[in-house]
Amino acid sequence: MDNITMRSKMRLFEKPGARVICIMSSGNLSLTQATLALIDDDLVLANNEPSRETIMNTHTLYETARYVGSKVRAVERRDRVALEADGFDFNINLIVGGQIVGLSPEVHLIYPQGNSIHATRDCPFLQIGETKYGKPILDRGFNYETSLSDAVKFGIVSIDATMKSNVAVGPPIDLLCYETDSLLANSRMRLDQDDPYLQEIGRKWQNGIIKLVKEMPAPDFTKPSLGFATAA
Repeated sequence: MDNITMRSKMRLFEKPGARVICIMSSGNLSLTQATLALIDDDLVLANNEPSRETIMNTHTLYETARYVGSKVRAVERRDRVALEADGFDFNINLIVGGQIVGLSPEVHLIYPQGNSIHATRDCPFLQIGETKYGKPILDRGFNYETSLSDAVKFGIVSIDATMKSNVAVGPPIDLLCYETDSLLANSRMRLDQDDPYLQEIGRKWQNGIIKLVKEMPAPDFTKPSLGFATAA
């Protein structure tokens, strides 16, 4: 594998006390950058056009997700044909999460078509990118009542499992931990390859799995099984 570059998959839009909006991305880097460029353009143009819709003046998180989705569609109209002509998919997925003052926090997943779904009590997490290795961990232990501290640990264990099984996924890991109604993004960190905390989580996760397997009961092969015929 060659031509590997490391780019941040997280972008933050913040007005302390008013809103915190975080965008996370997966897929084609050029499509992500093009989408974010259109969002940035609106912020610049709004200086002379106060009525212009931007990511900083949407009224709800759903409206924010629709706004970001409209930028994905704008990029799609411009780039899809050229990409597919050369055998490339229009591949971009985004997660938009955060809170606007006076409203509850929300998390939305935006598809390449620009439409979105949002996390709920019954479906408390959303994933993009390489999901198949980390999702089983979240499915088994993460729920709507999980504490913020434990949610962070679940997320790191999930990404650790993904990195272990897919060499294309690796540090640095950008982490934002947002507390409801704080309207501040003041708990952020980047976990690099040699980060002691990331290494400790990976080590304890691996050792814990081994310990649990050793404690599990072994199958009893002396009992008849409906799945196999017994010898006469």
